[in-house]
Amino acid sequence: MTRLSRKVVLAGLFGLTAMVTLAACSSDNNNGPSVPAVPTGLAIEPVGNTTAHISWNASSGATTYSLQRALTSAPTVYTDINTAITGTSFDDATLTLPVTDYAYRVAATNSTGTSAYSANVSFSAGVLSGDITTDVTLHANTLYTLSGYVKVQNGATLTIEAGTRIIGDTAVAGSSLWILRGAKIQANGTATAPIVFTSGRLPGNRKPGDWGGIIIIGNGIINRTGSPIQTEGGAAGESENYAGGTDNSDNSGTLRYVLIEFAGYDVSNGAGQELNTLSSYAVGRGTTYEYIESMAGLDDSFEYWGGAVDGRYLVSYESGDDHFDWTEGYQGRNQFLIAFQSTRLAPHPGSGVLSADPRGFEGDGCDPAVSGCTLTATGASTPYSMPVWANFTIVLAGTTVAGFPADGNGGVWRRGTGGTVFNGVLSRATGIGINIRDAWTDSLWIGSGGKDSLWISNTLLAQNGYNYDTTGAGYSQTTNWNAGRLATMLAYAANVQVDTLLGYTLTPPALNFKPKAGSPATAGGLTAPPTLVTNRTTNYFGGTWVNTSYLGAVDPAAATPWYSGWTVYETN
Repeated sequence: MTRLSRKVVLAGLFGLTAMVTLAACSSDNNNGPSVPAVPTGLAIEPVGNTTAHISWNASSGATTYSLQRALTSAPTVYTDINTAITGTSFDDATLTLPVTDYAYRVAATNSTGTSAYSANVSFSAGVLSGDITTDVTLHANTLYTLSGYVKVQNGATLTIEAGTRIIGDTAVAGSSLWILRGAKIQANGTATAPIVFTSGRLPGNRKPGDWGGIIIIGNGIINRTGSPIQTEGGAAGESENYAGGTDNSDNSGTLRYVLIEFAGYDVSNGAGQELNTLSSYAVGRGTTYEYIESMAGLDDSFEYWGGAVDGRYLVSYESGDDHFDWTEGYQGRNQFLIAFQSTRLAPHPGSGVLSADPRGFEGDGCDPAVSGCTLTATGASTPYSMPVWANFTIVLAGTTVAGFPADGNGGVWRRGTGGTVFNGVLSRATGIGINIRDAWTDSLWIGSGGKDSLWISNTLLAQNGYNYDTTGAGYSQTTNWNAGRLATMLAYAANVQVDTLLGYTLTPPALNFKPKAGSPATAGGLTAPPTLVTNRTTNYFGGTWVNTSYLGAVDPAAATPWYSGWTVYETN
């Protein structure tokens, strides 16, 4: 996978002045050594709350470089940061927030003398904290630190320009961005200038749980009764009520070309009260989730409580818990999804604990352990969770990671969830590829005398501990895997390597999920919508549902996979 150079992007977006190259001065006799040329290519990459990575091109003949900094409120007053830099970069770890602007310039030195200083390059920095109650725009030429529980509310809109970088304050536990009911976020990045939410720590020191993540609360419908019903993960007094929504078409804004890294926060020490990378509470279909990456989250990457927000082109790398998790009546439609797991990343100390049951999919109707939910042998909370998951590639850690939980299943459907799942790849699950956890959920499955609310078909299963529920696997087994169910699957033995079978490259960071020509994933897709979604294929991202003949997230005929360029794999 090609990684987009953030330094290049930021150099073009952080309000940088044009760079100029001045001719080098020569010695008096024009025959001796010359003073080196003015360095070119000066660029800034903010990498933490108080650090900026400054880099430039080498000047021929230079032995050292001098770097100066100024506040651009007084751009003629510069201070030496370091006058004996031997390389072509320097980490300035002495920034102080909040400030207005910083400017840098660099000169080259050798035994003959010192060049003139380059033109300055500047960037701004600021802090987001407290409540946002009026419209605010975040600009790409400013580095923002998200400190504490920042809540957009009172009908306000938070607009974020393409290329903007927001870092979580690691000194304030659970620092997170909340979009409350009635408010909106308009985060429209681009493939060449994605919006990045990341840790405030330096690369090499970042961990899951460095900051809290993004939480959106809409006015969609949930199947859990009662009020108030509080969100998970909020510190004392910070949780929000998401009960009582009535509009599954509600609009909470847009997330497009957004990267969310090293997020998550567990206030309960493993008792189920977490902030996730992206938490969606009753978020309506008027909201847009498109081209979003979760990287190295502490808990779930994408979690949904009711609502009906649609998604496409979603990527989850190295999740601490589930990659895609839903409950309480979620009814969104999702297509073209990647989940990849190769390791268990240690969280930031004090931010929470690793999950005992990380999965690719974890689907619930409604958890009877919480108030307002029902699950019995004859029924469950309605309206059912009825999401659509299509064209997914889920590659988990398998048995190659020591200590990876045996309950690390490809997908778990339980507690009365319905839904439609097809045209996918479920692979390398330590436990079971497809696991149905209770009798009522099993009864919903079409194809074995079911009640027409759960459809799972046309999915390739490979390199799983067990492809299906199997007697003796150590789980609550209710599913009868009859010939009708098996006929719609491509199932391979546990010793068949999915990368060899499909031609994937699964060695980070050069990940490739495009199936090779002639592999089983290039065909076998359900080319017409399943019965459950024939009336749900219109108005999908302004058009109609895309029917495919292949299995997995990536078109084998695509010249460039849709995740190339804007996604980044980095675990610290």
